[in-house]
Amino acid sequence: MTQIDAARDGAVLAGRSHAQTLREEIEDAARADDVVVDFSRVLTMSPSFADELFAKLDSDLVETGRVDFQHLSPAVRAIADFVISGRRGSVAT
Repeated sequence: MTQIDAARDGAVLAGRSHAQTLREEIEDAARADDVVVDFSRVLTMSPSFADELFAKLDSDLVETGRVDFQHLSPAVRAIADFVISGRRGSVAT
């Protein structure tokens, strides 16, 4: 299992390019292994970061359990759910 600390570059996540880099790392790792992305140290994230990460990530990776986002605070989860519902019409698990 591959573990990724979402807050390794800071507790406030912002910027599409930062999110794109993280999403690509997750997708690359998920080709070979299950991936756990730990949000325990994340204080907040921008909607653009959330959109680039959660809404553009292949939903099959999450639905099959290949990628698991853990320890999202209620506020961070709400932002993720909002951007996913805006793109797909569904909420994150």
